Amino acid sequence: MTTETEDILWIGAQQDRMIPRELVKFADNTKKTLYELLDMDESDLPRIDNKDLTNFLEQRDKIPFLAYQKIYEYMRKDGIDMITYSDPLFPPGLKQLDGKGVPVMLYHQGKRMQFVNCIAIVGTRNCSTYSVEMTRHIARDLAKLGYVIVTGLARGIDAAAHRGALSMSGRTIGVLPWIHEPYPPEHARLMQEAKVNGCIISEHFFQSPKFDRYKFLQRNAVISGISELLIAMESSYSGGTRWQVEKALSQGKTVIAFEPEKNNEPAYDGYDRFLQSGSKGASSVEDVLKIVQEKVKFKEPSIEDDYHDDIVVGKK
Repeated sequence: MTTETEDILWIGAQQDRMIPRELVKFADNTKKTLYELLDMDESDLPRIDNKDLTNFLEQRDKIPFLAYQKIYEYMRKDGIDMITYSDPLFPPGLKQLDGKGVPVMLYHQGKRMQFVNCIAIVGTRNCSTYSVEMTRHIARDLAKLGYVIVTGLARGIDAAAHRGALSMSGRTIGVLPWIHEPYPPEHARLMQEAKVNGCIISEHFFQSPKFDRYKFLQRNAVISGISELLIAMESSYSGGTRWQVEKALSQGKTVIAFEPEKNNEPAYDGYDRFLQSGSKGASSVEDVLKIVQEKVKFKEPSIEDDYHDDIVVGKK
């Protein structure tokens, strides 16, 4: 079995959930490769959901290697790496989540870094000047304290958060709905800057022929999943930030809702509703920093970060 074959199997495990997450966890716990799972007798496999196990046993001899190899070749061409469930740098926050839809592998570009001390900042694309300024200030001050800023590299609040962290040469992680020809295209330069001081990741490689809105929701689940706390900036209650806040709270995360200007009625309504749903309110940068430092115990990295830029597929 070659490293290339194992990487291709990881692509299949993530792309089509070809290998159930419970079997991926079993392989990790028993120090087995995915390739070894394919050769194991049914009696040696763990008892998991019958439907998942039956599907795995029926499909493991019909794996579309050529389709996954195409993605693998794109990865090599574009300099895209992968962080698998068995990698020591796989986000601990994702390992702690349950559910069939939780990623078992992330596509990755940039620095290989630990996913610790991560703070997510999210909000509307169509934001006010006040919210942009506050977002940059919060991200800058958190980055100065050593926290890693996580957001979705979208327009508006996301871009302001990344730029705030980068202004302090702080670490930042951009979570994308897909990593090949990423969206939005006008943020190509910002993505390159993010990779210098951090990384970009995604659980999906391609955008499908149709614009996949569900991939944005899955992206949001990863944003809060890898973070220890989420800050919701300006957003109406009907915006995508509502789903992000609800997802973070369901994952057991602390959510801070930042108070917008009172004359911004849609945003203030969103703020009030976020408070009603269990978020903690903050009306100043100092409020945010205080809550973060109370709720997030700063962790010293336990694994040395890899700062080589010549990462290639298959290098672990």
